Amino acid sequence: MRALTIVAAAASAALCAPAQAADTDVTVNAAIVRPNTLVKTNDLDFGTLTSGPTGGTVAVNAVTGARTTTGGVTPIGNGAQRATFVGTGGIFLITVSGSTSVTLTRAGGGAPTMTASLTRAASTSGGGISLLGSTLLPSGVQTYYIGGTLTVPANQPAGDYSGTFTLTVNYL
Repeated sequence: MRALTIVAAAASAALCAPAQAADTDVTVNAAIVRPNTLVKTNDLDFGTLTSGPTGGTVAVNAVTGARTTTGGVTPIGNGAQRATFVGTGGIFLITVSGSTSVTLTRAGGGAPTMTASLTRAASTSGGGISLLGSTLLPSGVQTYYIGGTLTVPANQPAGDYSGTFTLTVNYL
């Protein structure tokens, strides 16, 4: 009996194949979406001006950043610039809205306010810049530009004038 048990055990061991390892490559994916952000990099600045005996306007172009004047307004120096914002985020589309005008008041008061109408522009996928209306933009990184036209009354008192406006970017 004992010989039969040894033969059976040896036969069982011969029928078992040795263990082998198998390797399989597996792909791992991750998607990172930046938090919705909007960062101001430049303020809108109409620059230094003189106001003459007739009223006029000063405009900063939202697309080009160029400054122009009309009427009794004379520019001094080159200090004008459009406002610039960089926004990131969104999965599908971006909508842009906000103030369409801003009121500027003189520091310390004592002068009539001035009003500027605002225009918005944004970078395009082709590398250019175009004006915005009620906007749907593709998601991703966008640069937004705000320009405007400031109405300057005749003989506006000297001083530093400022105001604030809102730019709203909704990432969908």
